[in-house]
Amino acid sequence: MARHNEVTLYGRVIQAPKLLYNSTDETNASRTLVRVIGAISVMRGIRDFGAVDKRIRIDVPVVLSQNKKIMKLMQAWEEGDMVLIRGTLATVNVTKPHCCPHCQQIEQIKTTLAFINPIFMKTEYKGLSPEEGNQDMRRNAEISNRITVIGKACTAPEMFVTDKGQKITNYQLDIMRKYRIKEDDDENKHDFPFVKSYGFVADNDYRAIQEEGMVFVDGAIQTREYTRTHICPFCEKEYTYRDSATEIVPYSTEYLTGCKTMEEIEEEKRLEEIAAGQAARAQLFGDDTPLDDTEAMDEAADPDEV
Repeated sequence: MARHNEVTLYGRVIQAPKLLYNSTDETNASRTLVRVIGAISVMRGIRDFGAVDKRIRIDVPVVLSQNKKIMKLMQAWEEGDMVLIRGTLATVNVTKPHCCPHCQQIEQIKTTLAFINPIFMKTEYKGLSPEEGNQDMRRNAEISNRITVIGKACTAPEMFVTDKGQKITNYQLDIMRKYRIKEDDDENKHDFPFVKSYGFVADNDYRAIQEEGMVFVDGAIQTREYTRTHICPFCEKEYTYRDSATEIVPYSTEYLTGCKTMEEIEEEKRLEEIAAGQAARAQLFGDDTPLDDTEAMDEAADPDEV
């Protein structure tokens, strides 16, 4: 598997996985397992990737497989198992039902599900408590949550600054699959994960990345919950609901074809610093624009003129 999309996870199974069959009738002789969905808690390595909050982070990525061999391994998962996974980050468009609290109508809202598609899996320990699992992940923090991807920016990045002054840049990648998920549709040849960078990485990403530009990202998987605001299409009233996101957080970004170089970014920053310094001096001391030659000669000839 090339570095174009490579994920390594080492973490603790938080609950028994969900088993999905092609039929809900347990007496059906042709009933077969078609999908297994699990989740593990993993720990990010201690890196300075620009975030204001330096605390150790626990993330809970979804692991999903339709492969018979992998599904059999996942079926044996129990809460507290410590598992090592190698795979890829995949995305799929899904619809989720949401009930409007005002009119009680059900709406199918489109969203993107990001999950880990494993190609290798091994159970290292069984039955560890959350505390024991966290200690084990600390010892293996450098492999507990790692991802490297190469992709093309779908759009130009967007940046915003939080109330605490934290710079955050968001963009979406188009990653062409160099592999084939045998159980997936043949038409699915691309994955579209979102990237969220922080601090100095966010600043460089915003300056360098342009639409259609290629980037190489070395980072970790971030999972989070947030509140989304939505307008009901039936009663046109606003309501909020909880949603989840799985994103790539870069430790570093390499800018490839179609992006600005680091030299161009540094020159851009240098010119901005010069302009900011000139603006600050002008605000403190007034306009200090140098006189031209004629004005200088006139002042020298008649220095007492007011």
